[in-house]
Amino acid sequence: MHAKSTVPAPNTVSLPQCDTPWLLGHPVKQTKRRVTARHVHENGQIFVVESGVMAIMTQNAYWLVGPGQVLWLPCGLVHEARSHGAITGWILYITEDRSAGLDQTPFLADSSRLLRAQAERLSNHIEKTPWNAATNRLADSFWDELVSIPRQSISLPFPEDKRLKRVAETLSTTPADARTQQEWADMAGMSLRSFIRHFTAETGLQFSVWRQRLRLLNAQERLARGERVTEVAAAVGYDSLGAFTAIFKKNTGYTPSSYTQRCRIR
Repeated sequence: MHAKSTVPAPNTVSLPQCDTPWLLGHPVKQTKRRVTARHVHENGQIFVVESGVMAIMTQNAYWLVGPGQVLWLPCGLVHEARSHGAITGWILYITEDRSAGLDQTPFLADSSRLLRAQAERLSNHIEKTPWNAATNRLADSFWDELVSIPRQSISLPFPEDKRLKRVAETLSTTPADARTQQEWADMAGMSLRSFIRHFTAETGLQFSVWRQRLRLLNAQERLARGERVTEVAAAVGYDSLGAFTAIFKKNTGYTPSSYTQRCRIR
């Protein structure tokens, strides 16, 4: 007579419970445009976009998070968000004590395949499964991948000077506004020389470069919403479709039509 085996079946093996969870998350799947008013989170926030485009705005900058990109927002940062059409991805929240180990300023990066797979796994299962040793190891691995990926400086910084901010906000509302630098300087109540010097000092960009980046970001949002390329070109200040296409491709690596295809749900 043989003794019965005491080895538990694979599906009955339990993992030890660990410390309090430091990462929470959930998948995002929106089928239409959504605007979230200005708000703040006590935890750090990570947006990982799989398809679609999401715009994030703070008091001092503006980011556009496209397919395959990730944006980090530190704890306590006031921001607003808007998605354009359908969007899929994941949002993860990092507790304040853990967030202290990462930059306290936002950054944008191209997410790796590993990071996206980890984000999907964590966001889909973390609320359904107790926080245990396996979850903790996966979260640690996700964190290691996040802090190691190359970061980008592609954002649109806004000036803090009230006079310059008035100009920036006016252009944000109507990017096709064709006023000259002298006319914008007049709006700010500054000499042209002073306007150019202070705008560059506050944003790190020459005014002409800043305006072109604003137009391109606005164009990307419009294309993600499904607007026609000809309409988008005109809306952001380009009389020539060819010139718009050339500048768009030079800065994004995509033609406007291929960018639209890239933003669609896969």
